Amino acid sequence: MSSVERCRRGPAQVLCVLGGTLPLVFAAMTGATTIAANAAAAGAEVAPAPAEAAATAAATDAHGGKITIRDDTGATLTLAARPRRIVSLSPGATEMLFAAGAGEWIVATVQGADEPAAAKAIPRIGDSNALNYPRLIELKPDLVVVWEDMTNRLVVDSLRKLELPLYFVRVEGLEDIPNSVRQLGRLIGTSGIANPAAALMEERIAAIGSHQGQGEPLRVFYMLWAEPLYTIGNRHVINDAITRCGGRNIFGDIVFPAPIVEFKTVIERNPDVMLLSAPPITARDWTERWGQYPTIRAVQAQQILPFSDARLERMGPTAIDAVELLCEPLDKARRALEAMPAATAKARAPN
Repeated sequence: MSSVERCRRGPAQVLCVLGGTLPLVFAAMTGATTIAANAAAAGAEVAPAPAEAAATAAATDAHGGKITIRDDTGATLTLAARPRRIVSLSPGATEMLFAAGAGEWIVATVQGADEPAAAKAIPRIGDSNALNYPRLIELKPDLVVVWEDMTNRLVVDSLRKLELPLYFVRVEGLEDIPNSVRQLGRLIGTSGIANPAAALMEERIAAIGSHQGQGEPLRVFYMLWAEPLYTIGNRHVINDAITRCGGRNIFGDIVFPAPIVEFKTVIERNPDVMLLSAPPITARDWTERWGQYPTIRAVQAQQILPFSDARLERMGPTAIDAVELLCEPLDKARRALEAMPAATAKARAPN
C-alpha cells in the first residue's frame, strides 16, 4: 500500500492533517536534534532569528541579487532569487503560503492540504512520511517548505541529499502563525499581502474571549488515536488553544507536538475532560473503552466528549477561528463540573 493510500485509509483524518501517519512521524523524530542551519553565502547579510528579534529578510539588490533569510528554526537560507516554484510539505504550511500571497507559485503539496479551496487543485507528491522523489526532482523547485516537527526526519535527510533549498516552519502557539506568515512574505516578496494578513490574524487572536472559570483550570486530555495512544504535547497549537479556553493540557509538559502516552498515565493524571478527536463511531468506541476506568474524573462526570476540527490540527491561519469552537465544550464541561455534588467533586485530586 502506498503512503498516499495509508493516509487516505488512516485511522483518523487527523493523521493526514498532521502530515502523515503518526507512528511513522514519531518513530522518525524521536531523539532528533534541532535542524542545523544551512550555510550562508560568504559575506551575505543575515537577519536575526525570530526567537532573537522580529525576523527580517536581507533585501535583494537592485538587480535581483541573493536573498538571505532565517526561517522559523533560526536556520539560514540563501536563494539566488525570489522563489517561484514552491513545494509545500504540510497542510498547515500550504495554508500559510496562500495567506502570505504565494499560492500561485505552489507547484506541489501533500495529502490533507485542502485549505483554502484553491489548494485542492495543487498536485500531490505524497505525505510527510514518503514522497514521490522522481516527481519532486522533475518539478525543479526553488524552495521546499517543511514543517519542522511534523515531517519525517528521513524525508528531511533525503531532501538534504538532493540539495534542495529547505525552509522550515515551526509553530508552537497561535501567535507564531502570523509571525510565520510575515516571514514567508519577506522571503517570497509578497509582504504587501502577508503583513496585512498577519495583522488581521493578530487581531483575531486578541479577540478570543476570556474563558477562565473559578478555581483551577480544567485538566484536559486531548486524544488523537487509541493504539498507540496519541495525544497533544506542548509544541502544538491545540495546547495553546486549550489554555486560552481555561484548560490545562495534562500532557503539556511533553516537548513534542503529538506524543505517545500510556493509559495508566492518563489515569494517574486524572483529567476533568476528555476530548476525542475522531469520527462519531470511533469516538463512541473510545468512550466505551474509557468507561472501564471509573476513577477518572471525566468518566465520573460524563465529560468524555467528541471533538475534532481539522483547522486546529492543521495549525494554519484558520486554526485561530477554531479556538472558540474548542472553548464551547470546555465551558459546558466546566459548568457541569461546578454543578456536581460536593462529595463527587472531592474526587478531583491535584495532579
